[in-house]
Amino acid sequence: LKLGSKVGGSVSCEISSAMASSKMQKHAPAARHRSASSLLKVGVAAVLAAVLGKVGSSALDFVGLTGSVAPSSGALRSPGQAEQRVQQRLRHLALHASLRDSEGKKIKDPRTFSAADASKVIGTHSAEFKKRPFGVMSYAPSTTGKGAMVWDMKEKSRYPGDPQGQAAVTGVKQYMAVKSVNGVDVSSWDFWDIMDILDDKIMDNSAGKFQSGGQGSMGNKPAELPVTVEFVQFQQSAADIAAAAAKPSDTFVDRNDERYRDLPPDATIKEYKIPVAPAVYTSATVEEFRRSVASMPEPVGHNGPRYMGAASLNGPAIKDMIGQFKQGRLLPLKDAYKLAIDAFDILSKEKTLGRVTVPQGKKVTVVGDLHGQLWDFDHMLGLAGLPSADNQFVFNGDFVDRGPWSVEVVFALLAFKVWQPKHVFMNRGNHEAEMANTFYGFFGELEVKYEKKMNSLFAEIFRATPLCHVLNNEVFVVHGGIPGPDPRVWWKGMDNQISFDGRQIQISLAEIENSNRFMEPNPDENPLMVDLLWSDPKGKDGYGPSGRMSAGIYLFGPDVSRNFMQHNGLRMTLRSH
Repeated sequence: LKLGSKVGGSVSCEISSAMASSKMQKHAPAARHRSASSLLKVGVAAVLAAVLGKVGSSALDFVGLTGSVAPSSGALRSPGQAEQRVQQRLRHLALHASLRDSEGKKIKDPRTFSAADASKVIGTHSAEFKKRPFGVMSYAPSTTGKGAMVWDMKEKSRYPGDPQGQAAVTGVKQYMAVKSVNGVDVSSWDFWDIMDILDDKIMDNSAGKFQSGGQGSMGNKPAELPVTVEFVQFQQSAADIAAAAAKPSDTFVDRNDERYRDLPPDATIKEYKIPVAPAVYTSATVEEFRRSVASMPEPVGHNGPRYMGAASLNGPAIKDMIGQFKQGRLLPLKDAYKLAIDAFDILSKEKTLGRVTVPQGKKVTVVGDLHGQLWDFDHMLGLAGLPSADNQFVFNGDFVDRGPWSVEVVFALLAFKVWQPKHVFMNRGNHEAEMANTFYGFFGELEVKYEKKMNSLFAEIFRATPLCHVLNNEVFVVHGGIPGPDPRVWWKGMDNQISFDGRQIQISLAEIENSNRFMEPNPDENPLMVDLLWSDPKGKDGYGPSGRMSAGIYLFGPDVSRNFMQHNGLRMTLRSH
């Protein structure tokens, strides 16, 4: 991006960028631990029968299927009736002792239900899922072994795009039962047959390890995505109602406020927070790694690239490092840790919003979404050249995940940063986050190529990475978008025809510069961070809900962009995402 010359009152720009394309592997389902249900062992049943026999036949009057005491009729039942009641009781005890949910955990208080029983159903809800897992942590069968009920789930997204919050965002609630899948009524199916067609499992995306087949007798294949699931909601018990009443609720929108006149009735409103950054950020995790790495032995006989400290880096050395990466040769473990820690020390001292000065007639290259594509990265360097004072770079987030060379790409970026800290800049993207790295491959790749505990070091590096940069006080460079509405209005679903003017007070660059980024994205704790990492533009004026279908992510219209840039004296915004 060459800055300085003006044409027709606007800045003349030359943009060099690399759009890293990648094909996601088709995710086969990840194996989930399932423990088969089993009846009480014959020996246990024999002991119970013997105890009951020893007590005497008259005691059988007090053995009820529900465990309550039944009044004595004063007459002994026939031996046949008594034996039947003992067997029923044993089966009842065995069932409650052996029922397990879809994750193999014992169900403490199993329920008897049927999604086909209209007399117990008070409503239905349809949800479309575009990816797996859906966000239900576990399902449970009825005591009959049929049907599937939402047994455990996350009741809200912990961060935008949280896979474990997807079900909640679509309106699914705990104790709803599955009625149909893609229009097929499954309410009378056996539990595991429903599990096989839902295939709602957490995938292990590390090193190409994916889940295996199911265990239902029907041999069902996973339903194709997007999958529409119809749930039914049953009448609530007194205990369920009491539990729901104890939970805090959001504040609902004042319908008399003119700004919100066209919002849906279930819209909620929350405070917009901008947490302030600490004066100095230190990480106990990084310090522990620093001590541990210092005592590691030096690599001996390593056939591959080396990192011997910042002084060992230069343009040809890093180009050679990338070349060896392309041949499958990595940095040795100790060198990798040292480079990562040195990069953290630089990043953690930078502001959340960095400022870049580009001399007149010189160039800055903004690179978005490399996503672990090493060959694309190397090709881009061949076009744009290596970093220098006259050829600066801003890497605009999403360095990792999806692509198979995320480890190599990120270490090459860190090498450039350590070599040219004043001319190479890094913005955090939405994929520089722990949960994204867990589900989209980077942490699994780190574990295979190095070791699992390195994940926590990179989590700290990504938390220390700035969120945006400004070029010559004119161009705002950010991965996602610009500040969202204040107050924070949100509703389920997306309708681009609905917009609202949600910001009366503009946020300044100084506020962004001094905001706290040393955390994981969370729309409740730091909505500004979420906006910068996740939001997207739209054609209509105003704010609107995002099609990414997570609470706290917004679309912003051209008027929102104009207001933000005018308030801060900006002429342009560059984004990736």
